[in-house]
Amino acid sequence: MTEIKNSLILIFIVLTAFSAYSQDFNISGKVQDVNAQPIPFANVVLLDAEKEIVQGTITEDNGSFVISSLKGADEYYIKVSFVGFEDATTSVFSLSGNKTLPPIILQASQESLDEVTITAKTPTVVRKADRLVFNVENSILSTGSTLDILRRTPAVVVTQGGINVRNQPVTVYLNDRKVQLSVEEIRSLLESLDGNNIKSVEVITNPPAKYDAEGGAILNINTSKAVAAGYKGNVSATGTYAIYPKHTFGTSHFFKNDKVSLFFNYSYNPLKATKQSDNSINYLDQGISTIWDQDFERKTWSKAHNANLVVDYELTEKSQLSLSVIGLFSPDVFEFTRATTDVVSLSQDPFFIRTQSSIDSDRNNIAFDLKHTYALEKGELSTSAHFTSFNRNKLQRLGSVYTNESDDVLSNIRFATDATQDIEIFTGQVDYNTSFGEVLFESGAKVAIIDSQSKIDFFDLNNVENTGLEQAQSDNFLYDENVYAAYVSFNKDWEKWSIKGGLRAEQTNSVGNSIVLNTKAELDYFELFPSAYVQYSPFENHSFAIDYSRRLERPRYQDLNPFAYFINENNFIIGNSGLQPSFSHQFNVNYSLKDEYFFDVYYRDNGENIVTVATQDNQNQVLRSDSQNALGSKSWGLDFSHGRSVNSWLYTSVYLSAFHEEDSFLINRSTNTSFKNDVNGFYAYIGNYLTLDKQKTLTGFVTFEYLSSFIVGSYTQDETIQLDLGLRKSLWNKRASLSLSVGDILNRANANVSAKYEGLDNQYFPELETQFLRIGFKYNFGNYKLKDNNRDLDKAERDRINN
Repeated sequence: MTEIKNSLILIFIVLTAFSAYSQDFNISGKVQDVNAQPIPFANVVLLDAEKEIVQGTITEDNGSFVISSLKGADEYYIKVSFVGFEDATTSVFSLSGNKTLPPIILQASQESLDEVTITAKTPTVVRKADRLVFNVENSILSTGSTLDILRRTPAVVVTQGGINVRNQPVTVYLNDRKVQLSVEEIRSLLESLDGNNIKSVEVITNPPAKYDAEGGAILNINTSKAVAAGYKGNVSATGTYAIYPKHTFGTSHFFKNDKVSLFFNYSYNPLKATKQSDNSINYLDQGISTIWDQDFERKTWSKAHNANLVVDYELTEKSQLSLSVIGLFSPDVFEFTRATTDVVSLSQDPFFIRTQSSIDSDRNNIAFDLKHTYALEKGELSTSAHFTSFNRNKLQRLGSVYTNESDDVLSNIRFATDATQDIEIFTGQVDYNTSFGEVLFESGAKVAIIDSQSKIDFFDLNNVENTGLEQAQSDNFLYDENVYAAYVSFNKDWEKWSIKGGLRAEQTNSVGNSIVLNTKAELDYFELFPSAYVQYSPFENHSFAIDYSRRLERPRYQDLNPFAYFINENNFIIGNSGLQPSFSHQFNVNYSLKDEYFFDVYYRDNGENIVTVATQDNQNQVLRSDSQNALGSKSWGLDFSHGRSVNSWLYTSVYLSAFHEEDSFLINRSTNTSFKNDVNGFYAYIGNYLTLDKQKTLTGFVTFEYLSSFIVGSYTQDETIQLDLGLRKSLWNKRASLSLSVGDILNRANANVSAKYEGLDNQYFPELETQFLRIGFKYNFGNYKLKDNNRDLDKAERDRINN
């Protein structure tokens, strides 16, 4: 509570300072054409005697503008510009109080407007030593949402399930700040962020030492910088119509003057969702096969509230203070599951199981981030502190009735669980960068303190013999983790070469304590994480690069809890407090031609990474899934990507990948029997993005993707095919937009998932709501062309909270 109290005091101080600055002088005026008609959205720039920009803004619908929070000066003048008109400059004036200027008249340019052609820049791709940079600012790709831009970014794959690079989920950053949201929330955020605000997207397959050692590839989305002061906002609504309708309502507000910028965003997401699945399990015991065929459906009702507040305050010309608060609240989530199972065996009469389960849950997550940045003569010094409080409560009630073919009741089973999880995270960090001649130098240090408590109580158990419920155990699991990190990094470019290297050191101390089982798992390890990047460009349009990094995967808090969560009495997931961190080595060699054609060869040794392994108790007919460290894991592949503007109205993106993945893990601890799950696969993505009118107010897309078999833990998923299309229309001078999209037109995005090895033979076909019709509407008001200040929190530890 102390941290929250201090943060609220800081907000009050910042807002009080803003109020004080509002007492300074203002300049107001109007911009018109020769017919005295107002000109909206004209650029208005205030310059001083040295012709330096003091402030800037954009005119409103009625042509008016206000430039506020100014100090008195003897010489100011204003310059106004707008497409199709000659620039206009006022005479020099002094400022000793509020000033209203006479109307500023813009003369039409000598060329008539219908002869003026506005040509957007062509998007470019630049290969740097440690990343690929996709520049889209003011290009034909900046229309639509940020998620649309990611769909067009080389090597990035956006699917219904998430955002991936090389078959692995990515970590998304905004302006080098980590976005700590679930997959669905990240999609919602990126869909609401206007693509016109995006400057570039950086694809970092091997993150350098500056970033946490934990995690895989990074997508860093850079927004354009705002120079104009003022206010803007928007309201939006989206309806997705699949098996059940889902809706999202949101609003964003942004204000900026010379000292303070404020951003606030809120969204409300009421939805009803369903997941259906056809499951089949073959229990083979002493040569006798018993088959369980199950028809499963889970319905979920939820009402999620998301809110984000960002306050930036300029203390001095060189010093800035930033406060971020994010809250995710999901009260009264209700899940209802109904399943019917047919059990057939030659050794016994068939019988049927009818199962019903209900889950009531609440989930709250609030985080505070405070950062101070100071500009040095050569470089920058920043310090930051972060606090997260996460809480989840889950109450489950389940009952199963066993009947014969005559519908006579053979037995019934019931149980209930009450589970809670509370996590608190505190981090502190300092970063410093400078230059020594032509060498750029970075260094920093970080501390992270994590306190997690998970508790589960089983009650109302009935008839649990010879079922998975024999594993039911009430428990209270306490987990504490401290991580201390420091890094150094350097970068030098000259002639045809670019070299970057870094080293990150992390010391980890953790203790997991099961109160009921009276067991304790302690870890104490110090690890080094080097990274190196070399790029060579011997000729124009040709570039070669090689890079390497060592990475870390820590267990998620949910995986460490050593008790069972039950889907039903014969199917459960159990945690493992003995999980160890895993370490990987990642190599990449690439060749670029004309910054349009990219060829990459990669190899990853994922070490003893954490996998979910299914095992069957064929005698008691129980399916169990638990997390364990793999014996080994490797993957390699060849990627090709190409994106280009075919003409002024068509941009095409192609991404092809041939890959191999394998995981080896124990399937029987008593006999020390292992199994290797491997697959050779292929992925293809073709996206066509169209601008359908000269005013660029109507855009569309048609995308096709194919994915062959690939590994899902100890299971293998069959191939999937997805065809999507969409349209977006800008309305009312681009103040509003209406969008329409259709997903999974061929109904091939779902696929069978199966596993078969010693002691295990089962499969399931999940049917997610991949086929949908989505309609969206967004309306902007105020100076909506101002750039966003939207950011989020950048704490790696939050990633391990189970979403």
